[in-house]
Amino acid sequence: MAKLLKKARTRNRPRRSLKRKPKRLVKGKSKVKAKVPTRTVIHNDEYEHGYALGYAEGLRRGQDEYEAPLDGTSIIIANYNKLDLLKQCLDSIRMHTPNPHEIIVVDNASTDGSAQFLESCSGKLRYHIHEVNRGFSGAVNTGLMMAKGRTICILNNDIIVTKNWLTNLLNALNSDSNIGIVGPVTNYIGGPQQIQVPYSNLQGMQVFAARHNVANSSLWQSVDRLVGFCYLLRRETFEAVGYMDEGFAIGNFEDDDYIIRTRLTGRRLVIARDCFIHHVGSQSMKALGERLQEVNDKNAAFFSAKWANAHDWVSRVRAHSTRSVLRAQSFYPSHVAATGLSDTIYWIEHGTKYPLTGPVHIPVVKLSQMDLLGFGTGPVMDAKTAAVKWNEQSAPDGSIPDGGIFTTENGRWFQRQGSSFHEFVSQHAIARWSMEGRVTHRSEADRHKLQEGMPIIAAPMIYSYHL
Repeated sequence: MAKLLKKARTRNRPRRSLKRKPKRLVKGKSKVKAKVPTRTVIHNDEYEHGYALGYAEGLRRGQDEYEAPLDGTSIIIANYNKLDLLKQCLDSIRMHTPNPHEIIVVDNASTDGSAQFLESCSGKLRYHIHEVNRGFSGAVNTGLMMAKGRTICILNNDIIVTKNWLTNLLNALNSDSNIGIVGPVTNYIGGPQQIQVPYSNLQGMQVFAARHNVANSSLWQSVDRLVGFCYLLRRETFEAVGYMDEGFAIGNFEDDDYIIRTRLTGRRLVIARDCFIHHVGSQSMKALGERLQEVNDKNAAFFSAKWANAHDWVSRVRAHSTRSVLRAQSFYPSHVAATGLSDTIYWIEHGTKYPLTGPVHIPVVKLSQMDLLGFGTGPVMDAKTAAVKWNEQSAPDGSIPDGGIFTTENGRWFQRQGSSFHEFVSQHAIARWSMEGRVTHRSEADRHKLQEGMPIIAAPMIYSYHL
């Protein structure tokens, strides 16, 4: 994304731009000149809006110059006040990763010298420094936006990687195009990814790992859940699923949410049991002390409100879908107004977005650019036309109108899209799309006149201005 930013003209401009990607990555040269702001001071909504517009314009102008993706892996590491662990993680990557890769570190306003350390690493990695702690999801999302690799690894900063780690993960991922995410095994984690280990120090750990990490496809295991200490996925999976949901504050449950969204698209999850890496263990979360339980409870409540019964929805989609893989937009509603980075407001209808002209007097939902790009683009539409469609509660014959939102005596919520009905997975999903005020009451008999379609999920909450 050459010359990615066109900074907003305001006295509160960012003080420093992102360090450039080095001219030489591991194996191969790079000509990347992409920059994103490293120290953006968010003073008010007007500033943030103005900066986003400048960013969007720079992004648009840079598209033609943006080179092909890196034929390798983007390793994204989120960091918050864990400089010693970060250094240890980076050292292990450099020692045990001969595969083509780039390293991206996103720091959440650490006060332990992490920013100064990253500045000293110019030419060795790319980084971004948030002015405030945007949580794990916010940091990972910034890294995803920066990533150029054809594959992407989201790695905790308290990980020590080992011999053959990335090779074995890539082997598993590349074995089947329907695999969405691959994860390794480790010494410290919940669930089937934890294994018993014999070592008592890091030297012994590397000896154990070298013996363990012998490529063996018979050790790959399909599962329904992976823990987010290390995810490897294709760029196509990221583009289909989207960014992490920043509604999960600080950390916890954002990985479970991403797994559910990945499984909804029909992609598989695999544990590569021939890949072991060492996990020090939830150090950033433990540092919360007494706040840990509060953060965990809030995120658990948000997950429950967002999904109700997440695994039931996955099962229903798998039974209903005839396509091998889908995109997030397959689970988004029709007849809604949305905007992204720019001032342009779109009317989204049946998978196509239409730029609106004229004053818009209906609710507008904020989406990421990734989500917007997943819709095709149609011709310009008058905002008055969109308003008529938004406000329609009944078709001329009295039936449910196309795009109509309704509830029945069963207490659930639906949208009509053409000849099918689509159930909202939760009340949170209706609220995320600003559709609470459009709900009308219909009967189950009315609903059964339509065919069942895909459920409607909430788009991820995005608070970062540059996504």
